[in-house]
Amino acid sequence: MRYLCFMCGVIWLRLLKPIDAYDSPVWGLRKVALLMQKQRNRGQDGAGLLTYKAHAPAGKPYFYTKKLVKPAPPWKFLLEEVRQAWESWEAQKADPYEFPFVGEGYLAHLRYGTFSGYGLEDTHPVVRLGSWRSRSLAIAGNFNLTNAEELFQRLQELGQHPLHRGDTYTILERMGHFLDEFVEELYQEAKNQGYSKAEANTYIQERFPVAAWLERSARRWDGGYVIAGWLGNGWGFVLRDPLGIRPAYYLVTEEALAVASEAAALHNVFGVPPERVQELPPAHALVVNPEGKWQIERFTEPAPKPTRCSFERIYFSRGNSPHIYTERKTLGALLAPEIARAIDYNFDRTIFTYIPNTSQAAFWGLLKELENILILRQFRQIQSQNLSEEDLRALLHQRIRAEYLVWKDTQSRTFISSPDLRRAMSRYTYDVIYNIVEPEKDTLVCLDDSIVRGTTLRETLLKTLGRLRPARLIIASSAPQIRYPDFYGIDMASLHELIAFQAAVALLKEYNLTEVLDHTYALCQRAYGTEDFSRNNYVKAIYAPFTEAQIAAKIAELVRPADFTVPLTIIFQPAENLQKALPNHRGDWYFTGNYPTPGGYRQVNLSFMQFYEGKVQRRAYDATSA
Repeated sequence: MRYLCFMCGVIWLRLLKPIDAYDSPVWGLRKVALLMQKQRNRGQDGAGLLTYKAHAPAGKPYFYTKKLVKPAPPWKFLLEEVRQAWESWEAQKADPYEFPFVGEGYLAHLRYGTFSGYGLEDTHPVVRLGSWRSRSLAIAGNFNLTNAEELFQRLQELGQHPLHRGDTYTILERMGHFLDEFVEELYQEAKNQGYSKAEANTYIQERFPVAAWLERSARRWDGGYVIAGWLGNGWGFVLRDPLGIRPAYYLVTEEALAVASEAAALHNVFGVPPERVQELPPAHALVVNPEGKWQIERFTEPAPKPTRCSFERIYFSRGNSPHIYTERKTLGALLAPEIARAIDYNFDRTIFTYIPNTSQAAFWGLLKELENILILRQFRQIQSQNLSEEDLRALLHQRIRAEYLVWKDTQSRTFISSPDLRRAMSRYTYDVIYNIVEPEKDTLVCLDDSIVRGTTLRETLLKTLGRLRPARLIIASSAPQIRYPDFYGIDMASLHELIAFQAAVALLKEYNLTEVLDHTYALCQRAYGTEDFSRNNYVKAIYAPFTEAQIAAKIAELVRPADFTVPLTIIFQPAENLQKALPNHRGDWYFTGNYPTPGGYRQVNLSFMQFYEGKVQRRAYDATSA
């Protein structure tokens, strides 16, 4: 079983004043609870909370954890349990610091698992305890490593016997292994200088080289990651991968130092302007010492070109960040010319709507640009024609017809639910408003943020929109065609599930080009075990014979329900538009197949080989990991 953590929400907080300097002993806990609530979109599978107590006496824990996976949403019920416990504790007039979740440091996590287990053992934070505080470690992360099996085997080569096979525990044990080495080295230094064993603890705590330890721990990691944690002696850290694939932001106030997966969560919870929130640079770690002094340190060499995840901006993050809101509006605006051509500029008989709510910002951008197109056409018609007053009034009366027609009748997001639950939920997700679309006469354009598997379109949305009986239905995606799996954190790990891949394979069969599949498999077989296997995406050949328009048309055929009679067109964002809309987020491997690490190329080629061999799996791994 693999315990993978995709697009999770991470919260890390360090108080910068003594606890009794705040208006309440649970001031920090309240901030963490709000940060969890503001990032609830990042996971519904599990929630965890850890408190670090700097002044815990011997015989008392310095790490307190509480984790919950049921009922849903787990974060809400976890926080409610903690709140009730605090009220009971406060009523007893007990020492506030003795309350388990009053401390100097916090670590919280919202888990978004995809195809692994959903139990407490899969939920972060995870802890490695030792009798020495300096050897104890707690971590939580938003990550996925493409070489988890290799790292697991490396632990065995180092002499360990790991108790869990998941990559979360592999990371924990790897970091723990090198933690022990660095601590032992410092202990020997202290011993050689005449320090007693008790005094050696302080020696180690004061001199522990966090950045060097993180560099050694992460040296073999291939993938995207943000890992946050605490050492038992009070050192805290948050590190980010060299490519900046996974997001991390930090905020410093007089009261606290806080890190979150989304910038908007920080500036909203702490009530500061967005510009106060900073991005943790790729290949850097935020490190805080036991006294609360902090700095940003480079722990490894940054990549020449950061490849921050673009899908994070298109879909996953909440749209209340001013930057994300603007980017999504731009994505919508860039679709406007093609949509206008698709409806032959017949704005009088076209209604525009959107689904889901994450498409709203892109929808506003689309409407604004469509208005510009309409105004320009009106201006040119007025310039080129001698219009009567009646014709002029009719021309100027034209407007873009926008309606909120589709209601999502649930607060859960089917994209991030477990696979079985997602399928069940999608059948009953949407309602529509009748009597707005004139049957058989109006064209309906519905903007979506992305089309991954096509399941929601086929099983729910098209059937729902079909009830309105439009003359024609156009589904527009603000994201490009998702052609390749993601191995760095999004639930797109299976090549055969992607509707764009299914369309390309169907076209190869339709055009009697199945030899392309055979040739691609042969290339993968030949390259397997060589460096070429980790440098080339052989799957690109599957798409090469066809235009984007051909694949889009085939996707429309594949997602069309059997009893669906409305003419259907699907329009995708051209991949080249991403650089215009998201200039700082160039991670586009799921659209282009250009992976940023060797592990990505290795995994996509393995995924195709398993598809060709009929081994339908949720994720590709080397044969040695079977």
